[in-house]
Amino acid sequence: MMDLTKIRAARPRFKRLRTKLSVLYAGLFVLALVLLAVVAQVMIGNHARDSVRAELTTSGSVYDRLWALRAQSLSSSADVLARDFGFRAAVASGDRPTIASALANLATRASVSAAYVVDNDGQVTGPSGALESAVASFPFVVPEGRNDAVVAVGGDVYRLVLSPVMAPTRIGWVVFAVRLDAAEMRALERLSSIPLIATMMQRDATGHWQATDRSIRSSRAIDALVERSLSGRALATLDLAAGRAFALAKPLAGTGRKPQAAILIRYPLDAALAPYLPLQGGIALAGLVGLLLVLFGSSRLARSIAKPIAALDTAAKALEQGSRVPAIVEGTDEIGRLAASFNRMAAGIVDRENRISHLAFHDPLTSLPNRIYFREALDQAISQVGRHGLAHGGGTVAVLCLDLDRFKGINDTLGHPIGDALLAAVGRRLADVAPDGLVARLGGDEYAIILSGPCEPDRPRALAQALLDALRDPVEAEDHLIATGISIGIAIGPADGDTADELLKNADLALYRAKEDGRGVFRFFEPALDAAARERHQVELDLRDAIRDGQFVLNYQPVFDLKANRIGGFEALLRWHHPTRGLVPPLAFIPIAEETGLIVAIGAWVLHEACREAVHWPDHVRVAVNVSPLQFRNAGFQAIVLQALANSGLSPDRLEIEITESIFLEGEAPVVALLHRLREMGIRVALDDFGTGYSSLSYLRSFPFDKIKIDRSFVTGVACDPSAAAIVRAIVDLATALHMETTAEGVEDIDQLERLRDEGCGNIQGYLFSRPVESQHIAGLLGRVMLKAA
Repeated sequence: MMDLTKIRAARPRFKRLRTKLSVLYAGLFVLALVLLAVVAQVMIGNHARDSVRAELTTSGSVYDRLWALRAQSLSSSADVLARDFGFRAAVASGDRPTIASALANLATRASVSAAYVVDNDGQVTGPSGALESAVASFPFVVPEGRNDAVVAVGGDVYRLVLSPVMAPTRIGWVVFAVRLDAAEMRALERLSSIPLIATMMQRDATGHWQATDRSIRSSRAIDALVERSLSGRALATLDLAAGRAFALAKPLAGTGRKPQAAILIRYPLDAALAPYLPLQGGIALAGLVGLLLVLFGSSRLARSIAKPIAALDTAAKALEQGSRVPAIVEGTDEIGRLAASFNRMAAGIVDRENRISHLAFHDPLTSLPNRIYFREALDQAISQVGRHGLAHGGGTVAVLCLDLDRFKGINDTLGHPIGDALLAAVGRRLADVAPDGLVARLGGDEYAIILSGPCEPDRPRALAQALLDALRDPVEAEDHLIATGISIGIAIGPADGDTADELLKNADLALYRAKEDGRGVFRFFEPALDAAARERHQVELDLRDAIRDGQFVLNYQPVFDLKANRIGGFEALLRWHHPTRGLVPPLAFIPIAEETGLIVAIGAWVLHEACREAVHWPDHVRVAVNVSPLQFRNAGFQAIVLQALANSGLSPDRLEIEITESIFLEGEAPVVALLHRLREMGIRVALDDFGTGYSSLSYLRSFPFDKIKIDRSFVTGVACDPSAAAIVRAIVDLATALHMETTAEGVEDIDQLERLRDEGCGNIQGYLFSRPVESQHIAGLLGRVMLKAA
């Protein structure tokens, strides 16, 4: 396959518009002329073909009528001879000399090749030769109703005409033989008004058709033409040795079903198209004249268009090189208006370039430098410190990464326009507090400041504190006073990094530590932060391997039903058996799984595995599964629960979903709607760690939970601390009033158990009864006598 680049390279390229337009118009005209010539040629060919077909058909019909007349004449001559008494007597007596003499005179008078007499026994009297045998059988094989037929004998073609000899009954036949030779064909050609060529054709030894005089060799085209002509007139174009010609075949009826001879009438193609040559020449001459006119007109038009465009081209090149040259074009047409627009564009292009340059390196919302500008400035500052060094007064480079606290909540409650106004106001306040630094907005609610060059060693700390103090006061945005704050991470180069990427990364790590330490503070980068970040990243990678390789298992801690005095359920607890670290505690990986979103996949596995194992427990034993806020907010959570129940066959009322009130922080309405859908499925919902948040009571009012789990912080002192006991009593009374069950977590001694029983707590969970066990030990645990709880 030819390369496309070579095809493009072969395409002509013109440097001048004038030449391109002239060639384009001329090419289009030539294309139209070619199409016209093709159409005219097709029409001429069709007309010539129709004319030749009519003439050839007419010639064939005239030939048929003339032969019919001649056959009638021959029959009359034979009748005269047959009525002669002496001839009939000779035929009856078998007087061959008399018959032969009479036949010779008859053949001369009738101008036929030969004449014969065939008696009823098939005896032939007449000239001897190859034709004699064909004549002997002819009266007996000629189709009924006909008196003539064409036969091929010894390379010659004859038309035989039959006439009976009656005395008074038939005693024989007179047979005339007329040779269809070149003279016969020339006579046929003279019948037409156009110079036709007629050729006698006969079958060769292989059954193919060819000329009797060998002037036309056999071919498939001729065979096909004769075959089609058996059922009607068919015109074809043949490629013969003498040239192409229109041809029509006329099969001649023989003694059998298939003809032995046919006449091929043809008309040379050149002769057929000769009358149209003046028309074709006229079309060519008109096309040439038209082409010259188009070239002249397109050249004039191209000149009028190309001249002002050349002026625009010159002005554009000058503008590209930095100078402004107005394009002088006269006229009010499209090109004139284009020149005026170009001049206005050139006048404003410098201003637009300045604005584009500013937008490329500045944030459009705050007008502060953006991340691209910040990176270039940081690279330059680091390079300057590297060239001069600390010993020569090069100083240090400090990077402060700042992040607004609780900005998402402000954006969601007050709307994005207020949030944008807040970002702009914060940017202005930061620039006022840090006049000696480069303040940039990196994106979202994240800002950064560069302090470079000689400065006091304590300047980054002092600036960070000044920024915290400045943003403790409410910020006015769109007539709203918004209380906000910032967290700051600081990295100082080259000690904390000698590249822009490393300094930014370490400042981000320090910012992350500031957020972990309660927000609204600043923290300097420490190497331990980098090590912790690497450890977190490694845990994330290992978690992905754990999900893929199946390193998680579930342990189950029983929940004892004090009223029924038996195990009422188990809480599924996730355990990670790392191939090299061993057993990894949940607190070491669950927060990382939630931050990275892996908790969704892990939680789905926990649900499926817990349901799969719980289906083998007694019907009264439930399984409780903790669900994280991120997992609960996942759009496909309800489908995951349905799939886990369907795959395991576990009854929905034996599954208990445990949530904490942190689920409600992203919005109460959608959470409550999903909880109601789970309840409608028959799934139980429990509120875990009740009493440790700020809004637990309001959530109880919003949704009727099936169970409240009393946090272990209240259970630990329930036996010795009256206030803890009072809180437990209040929670139990509240749950009773709301028709909810209660479960006390962290029960570790008999005194706690007895006090909880006295307060009316329904279920207990803790080491007093059992530590979490693996699934294979559950059957034994269910069958064991509950001595401690008795």
